[in-house]
Formats: sequence, C-alpha cells, structure tokens
Amino acid sequence: MPGRMRYQLLMLLIVINDVNAHTELTVIGAGATIPAGVYITWMAGYTSWRVSFVDVHLEYHARGGGYGKRAVASRSVSYAGSDSLLSDDEYKKSPDLQMFPSIALYVSLSLY
Repeated sequence: MPGRMRYQLLMLLIVINDVNAHTELTVIGAGATIPAGVYITWMAGYTSWRVSFVDVHLEYHARGGGYGKRAVASRSVSYAGSDSLLSDDEYKKSPDLQMFPSIALYVSLSLY
C-alpha cells in the first residue's frame, strides 16, 4: 500500500475511533415529589439503553415543585418537576424556561 494511502487510512481510523469514543454525561433534575417514582423508573430504562453510547448519570432530587422551579431558574439543575405553572413574573425573570407535561396523575377521594 502506498505511503499516502496508508496515511489516509490511519487518519480515517483515528476519526472513526473519536466518533465511537465513550462519552460521559450527567443530567440532574429536582422538584415535585409525586412523579419521582416514575422519573426514577424511566431513568433506569434510559440509562440501560444509552450505556453503549454514553455513560449517562441521571439524578432527580424530590424536594418539592417550588424548589424545582427555583433550582432550574438558577441553573443549578437541568430540569425540574412541578405541579404548578411558571408565573408571569417567573417567565419574565427566566424567559428561556419552558414547561411541558411529562406525566398525568390522578387523585382518589373517599367520601366516607
């Protein structure tokens, strides 16, 4: 194999190796306590699926929706769970934050 072709093949192998390099990623969330069990279950499934591509470390700190909204607004977490919408003032302070539903829950009441 000529020298230039060997060099190109070597460069291609280096690039391919970099593309397949194992990456580590940490994603931390906080907030509402009610959906914490669902989030933790989802985390385990997602982590086991992604492990061949990325070493994912997922955390969720269930400390209440108000805490979660303050934490995501201060950028100390990547996402938050809350049972209340962001207020107009919270949107004004952090206009890049967006809310979307992740799970729906129900409440059962006994009248007796």
